[in-house]
Amino acid sequence: MTIRRARRLLAIGTLALAPWGAAPAEPAPPARPATAATTSRWWNLACDGAPAAPCVFTVRLRGAINADRLQLLKTALLRRDDSLRAIGRPIALRVDADSHGGSLYAALEIGRTLRQESASIAVGPRAQCSSACVFVLMGAPQRRIAPGARIGIHRPSLDGDPTDATVDALFPQLVDYAEEMGVPRRIVDDMMQIPSRTMHYLSAQELAEYGLAPPRAR
Repeated sequence: MTIRRARRLLAIGTLALAPWGAAPAEPAPPARPATAATTSRWWNLACDGAPAAPCVFTVRLRGAINADRLQLLKTALLRRDDSLRAIGRPIALRVDADSHGGSLYAALEIGRTLRQESASIAVGPRAQCSSACVFVLMGAPQRRIAPGARIGIHRPSLDGDPTDATVDALFPQLVDYAEEMGVPRRIVDDMMQIPSRTMHYLSAQELAEYGLAPPRAR
C-alpha cells in the first residue's frame, strides 16, 4: 500500500466517525460588549461576583433639574428594567446627585419616583444638592451625604412666576410632600424664611434635625 493511499483511507475513516448531518464545531462567541442598557454617560450598572447580591444601577443627576432630567430618569428606569430581564438578578436603584436646583415641579416628580422605586441617593464630597434638589433628596428613602457635600435651602421660586403670592399658594402642597416623605415640615417653614436670592447651607446638625441624615458621631 502506498503512503498516498494510506493517507486517503485514514481520511475516509475519520469522516465516517462523524454523525450524519453533524455541523462542524463553531468557535465560542465573543464576550458581549457593554451596551447602552448597562452603561452610558448618565447611568451605569455594576454587579459583584456573588449571584445572590443585588446589582446597583446608578443614575447621575447633574446640573439643572428640569424636564430633561425627569425624562432622563424615566429612560434610565427602562434601561434598568431591560437589564433586570437580561440578568435575572435584583437591581437596586441609586441616584448620584450634584445639582444647584432647577424646576420645583420636576424635582417633586423625581422625588416621588425615587420613593416609588425605593431608591437611594448619594451626594458626594464637594458635590451639592441645593434649592429644588432638596425635594429630590427628600424623596429617596435612603440618603447618603458625604462629608464636604453641600445641601442648600432657600425660598422656592416657580418657573416663570417668582411672585410671592404664587409660592405662598404652593406652600401647603410642599408641606404635604415633606410629610409624605417622612421629613419634618419645619424644613419647609424654614425655607420660606430664606430669600430666594440667597442660599443657606445646612450644617450636619441641621441635616439630622430635618431627618435628611443621621446624627454624626462625636
